[in-house]
Amino acid sequence: MRPLEKKQMHPLEVLIRTERMPHIFCPGCGIGTVLTSFVEALLESELDLDKVAVCSGIGCSSRVPGYLKLDGFHTTHGRSIAFATGLKLANPDLTVFIFAGDGDLVAIGGNHLIHAARRNIDMKVICINNFNYGMTGGQVGPTTPLKAKSTTSVYGNFEEPFNLVHLMWACGAVYVARWTSAHPHYIKRSILEALEKPGFCFIEVITPCPTNWGRRNKMRTGIDMTKFFLERTVIKLHPDPSEAQIEMGNPIVCGVFVDRERPDFISAMKEQVADKVKIYEFRGDGRVEIPQVPKKSVLTPSTKKKLKDIYKIKIAGLGGQGMGLLGLIIGRAATIFDGNEALYTQEYGPEARGGASSSAIIISEKKVDVPYFAKPDVLIIMAQAAFRKYKKLLHPGCILIINSDLVKAKDIPEGIKVYGIPASRIAEKLGRSIVANIVILGFFTAITDIISLEAAKEALKMSIPKGTEEFNLKAFEKGYEYGKGKKTNT
Repeated sequence: MRPLEKKQMHPLEVLIRTERMPHIFCPGCGIGTVLTSFVEALLESELDLDKVAVCSGIGCSSRVPGYLKLDGFHTTHGRSIAFATGLKLANPDLTVFIFAGDGDLVAIGGNHLIHAARRNIDMKVICINNFNYGMTGGQVGPTTPLKAKSTTSVYGNFEEPFNLVHLMWACGAVYVARWTSAHPHYIKRSILEALEKPGFCFIEVITPCPTNWGRRNKMRTGIDMTKFFLERTVIKLHPDPSEAQIEMGNPIVCGVFVDRERPDFISAMKEQVADKVKIYEFRGDGRVEIPQVPKKSVLTPSTKKKLKDIYKIKIAGLGGQGMGLLGLIIGRAATIFDGNEALYTQEYGPEARGGASSSAIIISEKKVDVPYFAKPDVLIIMAQAAFRKYKKLLHPGCILIINSDLVKAKDIPEGIKVYGIPASRIAEKLGRSIVANIVILGFFTAITDIISLEAAKEALKMSIPKGTEEFNLKAFEKGYEYGKGKKTNT
């Protein structure tokens, strides 16, 4: 018997899901060429492929992650960059790619695109530009050249299209290049160059769409379109982005348009937040490190506050009363200085400094998994409008704290512990009514065991503008003194 012949393996099979072949792309489509260049670049880069993720939205090119043996996210229309941003911030060690079309990225997803470039999020965007909405019928899109025909511009497009490389230059991308699918070597080289640059990198690849765009513009096959690209392409060294507009009958300028240095988003965040505010530091696995408590603090890691239960706190008032700040201080006290876990959210209406607004905090010794609760353990109300809106949250066993100057608590259900404090008058006697929320903070600290006195003071000092510490601490102490003797068992 002849020995069994070894199965011949395709050179790219290490990254291509051959079991999903044949692919769904139309004959003559250029996406396969771009995919080949992408895979070759990854293999040549010697990246740890377990730390590579590919995101996409909706469209022909957005089907690419499904053919790759990589972690992939096929997301909603126009939101690939939003998902990729969350992925990168959650795990900065990942190399994140976006594979998406011109319509997906620049039309419905345009807002995400420009702000990701502005923020310089460290991601690599490969924009498949086929001049139309190829998957949904060949409609005119944001990059359709002037005078080009589509199903919705049968007499020729009259809308000025985006010059994508100029747009990305203006938004702050650190690396911007353009090629066509007739230039696979240059595509691969640009991907490798983008991998060397921390920050937002954008590679536009103009690809054939003979099924829709091509046949309506006298290029019915992929060969026709490839010839068109080769004949019209002009490759320049350091071309001017402002001169890269694509127009029918004019040359298509290709090359590397932008290659510059500036801090990427995470680096800038680390410098501003970690080094200056000293709240947290990225570890690279999606978690954060709580910093050591400053030496001047009376707290040490061994003084972690023990909690009897998980506590859910709702704080409500009017916009401008500092409901968000009050919740933030309580959350910081619980986590940074008491060593527990906390989750903080805000809720506010469309009014600026008006209308009911609130914040919510969940505090526990263990990890908090759910950011929402229906029944608070403590409800703090600072304005009558907020009382009317959130009264329905009261339930037996709940503690209600009100600013008695502004809130008349009527028709309270049985089983509610009600505590009132004239927070506005106390704040006005100190000289500034705006610190009524800080008075409430002191009162809350005095009557409950949820956060410690030392933690509340330290969190207050780190959360207010410099130079106001003494005044705000007086407001806190007034509230704390008022609450003494009224303490409840929580």
